[in-house]
Amino acid sequence: MSDATTEFDPTDGTTPITLPSQDACCQSPCDPPWQTGPSCITFTETKTSVIALEGKVANPDLARSSVAVNVTYAHRICLVGKQHGGLAYTLTLLPGETMTLYQSDRYRRTTAETERYSTQTTFSQFVSALYQQQTANDASALVQVLNSQTQSASASGGGGINLGIFGGGASASNSSSSSSSNATDLSTQASASQFTSLAQQAAQYTDLQRSITVSSYEDSETVSTTKRTLVNNNRCYAVNYFVRKVLDVYASTTTVTAVTFQVTAGNYVSGWLTPTQVTQVDAAYQAAVEAILKTVPPVGDAVEQPTTLSVPTDGVVYDPELAHCCALDPELDQAERIKLERAQAEAQQIGLHVQLMALEVQRRQALLAAGTLTPFEPDPTETIVA
Repeated sequence: MSDATTEFDPTDGTTPITLPSQDACCQSPCDPPWQTGPSCITFTETKTSVIALEGKVANPDLARSSVAVNVTYAHRICLVGKQHGGLAYTLTLLPGETMTLYQSDRYRRTTAETERYSTQTTFSQFVSALYQQQTANDASALVQVLNSQTQSASASGGGGINLGIFGGGASASNSSSSSSSNATDLSTQASASQFTSLAQQAAQYTDLQRSITVSSYEDSETVSTTKRTLVNNNRCYAVNYFVRKVLDVYASTTTVTAVTFQVTAGNYVSGWLTPTQVTQVDAAYQAAVEAILKTVPPVGDAVEQPTTLSVPTDGVVYDPELAHCCALDPELDQAERIKLERAQAEAQQIGLHVQLMALEVQRRQALLAAGTLTPFEPDPTETIVA
């Protein structure tokens, strides 16, 4: 450990401060570096389309032949920034006025600790429930999330949260599955648009459930309340406070991660194969299967949505704004301006005095360097009055 010293400069007028320099990691090992990339959440979805081979093969006895195609999508939303949300409360403080605000979270007041999750988890649950309602016409999961009810079986074996239809991140084990008889329903653009619509609706549900209350009076039934006192020390201008929710902004990208198919024709049933393994299919069906696979999006096909997704958070921000007009009479306003001008003149006088003292130090140092040992200040002369 070494000491860093600073040479004294008389013209600066500051006092040198010696601070010790420490090792970057001090006494413990260094932490891993912070990553600058965006934080992402991944939802996995699998769609199944059963396409008939009737009319596409030469054998007329295979009227019930078909190809089942599974396409797996990864919907990835990445945090790219934050923005202001809806206005939660407004307040105007007049000059010299003091106000106490009470900020409370309705979600924490009405939800037990065993059923309480983060905002991201609530958003993911709404995405899962809305997908189940849309694909299976089953609103039971949505009702459970709206009522903040959870089941003991909802926790996955890895200790994370099993999000049911969708799998959120690497901790989930399930994915969605929907059936269709048209290969056009498997397009990446259609899946991306469907997910974006669900995510936007889930964000709205999350905003409704995770509401924050800000008021100027304390509710006797409030269990958890944050108390904040605001003071306007300005003697002339009022201050307006705008309390807004903070939203996380995500960019959404949908990517095809896997494509598999299975051919069923009479007694012939192939295994689940990838498009690169189409040569393993019976020769009588290869041409028809290849024609169908050309209409399926390939692995790696990606669609980035042009619009961003805003998800609410538990935080709020207080934005103060100075009023445009002075609340004082013109005479009092002018008196305040005179006080400011007098204080500014006194500050300039002190600054000039400091500069004069610094120049005097330089003059005396120059005299000493030249060998002049006479007094710096001449003796006062006596004046004799007759």
